[in-house]
Amino acid sequence: MSKLGELLRKTREERGISPDKVTEDIRLSADIIEQLEDGGFTDLPSYNHAKNFVKNYARYLGLDIEEIQTMLAEECTKENFTHEPITVATEEPLEDIVKNDSSGVSKFFLIGVLFILIIAIGGYLIATSGNHKTKPADEKTSEQVQPQQETPQAAEPDDNEFNTVDKKIVEETISSVNEEDQAAQTEDGVAADKALTDNDKEKDKTAQTAADEKSTDKKEEKAAVLPKGMKKAVLNFSDVCWVHMKSDTGEEMDFIADKATHKEVLFKDYFILDIGNAAVTSVSYNGRTIAGLGGYKQPAKGLKFEPNPENGSLKYSTLK
Repeated sequence: MSKLGELLRKTREERGISPDKVTEDIRLSADIIEQLEDGGFTDLPSYNHAKNFVKNYARYLGLDIEEIQTMLAEECTKENFTHEPITVATEEPLEDIVKNDSSGVSKFFLIGVLFILIIAIGGYLIATSGNHKTKPADEKTSEQVQPQQETPQAAEPDDNEFNTVDKKIVEETISSVNEEDQAAQTEDGVAADKALTDNDKEKDKTAQTAADEKSTDKKEEKAAVLPKGMKKAVLNFSDVCWVHMKSDTGEEMDFIADKATHKEVLFKDYFILDIGNAAVTSVSYNGRTIAGLGGYKQPAKGLKFEPNPENGSLKYSTLK
């Protein structure tokens, strides 16, 4: 039994604070709160995670921080997180892992698509409803008083009419406009068109050349390659998740990702990932994305990602 975990739970219950209220106030997820109150500090991805989570939770509960840190040192130290990684290869192809995932990621995706469709249809109906406003009563009465005329009134334009406009009417309209423009053109206007000098043309040519060079520079900057021997993957998160990442370049990151967060990871041969909410995490590399790393609000530790030489995608295994 963890004395520190028992103290955290007892203090929270005595103050009548629910786990959901803690999550709302300091953004500690329910599974992390349960893990801290059960004393599972060494199951967190790193010593920094354990120390910071406990410190923030204790401060929120109004406990003595120095006393809490002393208790944590008795139950958890940096040495508890030192382990030699052993690679266990995953036999199943990555594509099958994504297809066979039963964690519910595809369900969340379908719900999101349906939600976007509903918003789009609602917006369209609101936009089109403005074309069919009812005339005020006064206008309607006025029109009834006036004598009936044989000339038909122009109907309000309908979206479908734009697809069935008589080609002959369009051509006649364009021809009429062109004739009016030609009739209105004066000799001064003709002279102004011819007044463009060779110097003006050269300026236009120079400006166009500069624009082309600027566009080329942007394309070259966009197509800039990574340093020799380096590779890049992108971590994607659809909800809140704590993360610990370590690359074979020596880079190491500890952070809490928000919804729609994207993080770039540079590596040579591999990188290792610890996550607290596996279902909301995916990894993109070389145009392909790996998802289905675990259950919702379930941690996944020691995921080792490395390139698959057979198809140019990523493969991963679990370190124990």
